[in-house]
Amino acid sequence: MSFIPFHNPKKNISSSPRWFAGISIASHCQRIESALIGVHGQGSGAPIEIRKTISFDIPREITDSYNNLQDAVLKNVRGTRSAAADIKIPSSLLFHVLRELASVEEEAIDELLAESRLAKKDLLAVGIYDSGIRCRTAAGGLYYQSLCDAPFLAEQTGLNIVDAFPIQDIASNGNGGPLFPLPIWVFLKSESCDRVLLDLGRTARLTFLPKAENSFSHQRITQRDLIPCGSLLDTLTWELTSGETSIDLGGRLTVQGCQIPALLSDFRALTPPEEVWNPYGLPVDRYLKIATKSTNDGHSYQDVLCTASCFIAETIVKHLQLLIAEHTTKDHCEPEILVSGSVRMHGMMMNQISSQLQRRPMIPITRLDIPTETFDSLCTAILTLMATEHIPASLPYLTGSETTKPLGRITAGSITSWHRLLREMAQTKPTERPLRSAI
Repeated sequence: MSFIPFHNPKKNISSSPRWFAGISIASHCQRIESALIGVHGQGSGAPIEIRKTISFDIPREITDSYNNLQDAVLKNVRGTRSAAADIKIPSSLLFHVLRELASVEEEAIDELLAESRLAKKDLLAVGIYDSGIRCRTAAGGLYYQSLCDAPFLAEQTGLNIVDAFPIQDIASNGNGGPLFPLPIWVFLKSESCDRVLLDLGRTARLTFLPKAENSFSHQRITQRDLIPCGSLLDTLTWELTSGETSIDLGGRLTVQGCQIPALLSDFRALTPPEEVWNPYGLPVDRYLKIATKSTNDGHSYQDVLCTASCFIAETIVKHLQLLIAEHTTKDHCEPEILVSGSVRMHGMMMNQISSQLQRRPMIPITRLDIPTETFDSLCTAILTLMATEHIPASLPYLTGSETTKPLGRITAGSITSWHRLLREMAQTKPTERPLRSAI
């Protein structure tokens, strides 16, 4: 286990932590992550204990049902002039997906508690984060449907459930995300220097994490999606091998290829992606179309993968260098670079990034005792804690909302569980402080 100071590392650790669980459903409903954290004490100085994290694949049948649901909703939206309220949802399919996901979420909770040797009565609340069903209508409205059946899950488990984190942000005319930058800062911030998190997941993403100097430090957090990363490499691998291989594990295929100068030039000529947050990550269509043409011209798929890897690394380094230069001054030393995400195991790409950064050290977040494979569930647990303490968690300048608000919809579990949560919430008195100085 590890202890993460919410703000003040000198705060005494109490013997009776408040326990919160976070569950995150991957953006394409393929994997579930769960995490259990303990908050030792009250207020801004309370250290956070990471007790246990678990992840496993969601059954393929549920993933297929989710994809069918997503396709059905998008089909109804395309070409229509209706407003968001007129979107037709196949209710039977939606009900099936919600109930099936609830059973998987219940399994994750049971496994988390069993391996942590805790009882359900010890948990104050469980947070569920999923990308949901989202689409923009022709009228410009944002439609959002949570994939959590909170009343059913609360009834089955007896636990208090916090879900639908994006809805308050959407109600304030925001995009409903990104919602993890603040929790990321909670776990990874330093009191001595700025940091930059390079997340090499489905999308390559940069998050600037200012050092914790004062109650306003969090207002300098920035985040930007750069380029499709794991999603592009995986899609290329699947398409170019005709479905024989879905993942280029460790970059073993990429390292067998050579750069294709013409393809690299075509990649560079593409206009940068729109700076609008997408819960599903940046699309790969444009890159895939160009890469497929290159294989039709006689190039091997290893060469195409190698060129794509070089382009991704080049794009990441360019934006990373700009960010580092922006935040390096006479009064501020160069930010530390942290790395997370599954693509960090891609040896060739990491070597390319490292060499172009003049061998600047890149620190895996695992060295800070943060499990990268379940980081989203840890961030969900923090959002759950903030919801119960009524702490605003959104950053309007990132989500586009009009104001910052507490996030999450709380559904009561059993009477005993609900009364205990109410007692804990009553002990947290709102004060007129920026973000209640809770970060």
